[in-house]
Amino acid sequence: MSEREPSQDDAVWQDLVARLESAESAPDPQSPSADPQPPTAGETPSSPGATQPGTGTPAGPRDFSVPADDDEGFVPPEPAPLGTGDPLVVLAWCGAAGAPLALLLMAMFWRSAPFAVIAGLVVLFIAGASYLVSRLPGDRDHGDDGARV
Repeated sequence: MSEREPSQDDAVWQDLVARLESAESAPDPQSPSADPQPPTAGETPSSPGATQPGTGTPAGPRDFSVPADDDEGFVPPEPAPLGTGDPLVVLAWCGAAGAPLALLLMAMFWRSAPFAVIAGLVVLFIAGASYLVSRLPGDRDHGDDGARV
């Protein structure tokens, strides 16, 4: 390959710079700054063609402002108090979940636990789990589409 002379490289470089400067100075027909109209009602600040107010520069995605909520009159209902559950169901959950946890802790920290305590916790687990299973619905309502309010 033959090398170019430095004067040829300089001439090519100057030509390139001149073309880029002329392209930057020419107004772009798709540029938002060429259209000084404010955004219309359906146009958001992040949509193409929108400009920042007062500056004329294109708006970016971080220039988006959230519109005000129209749900000023909505007041959510008060939640039910935590202790209003069925006492038998709460006791069954304590037995079904608490007995295995107590057995695990006893296996780690109290290896010489009496057999009566271990048997009592097993019975408590079985009683709580069987009560919870017995309260499950007996059949499924197949006519329901699943949408409930």
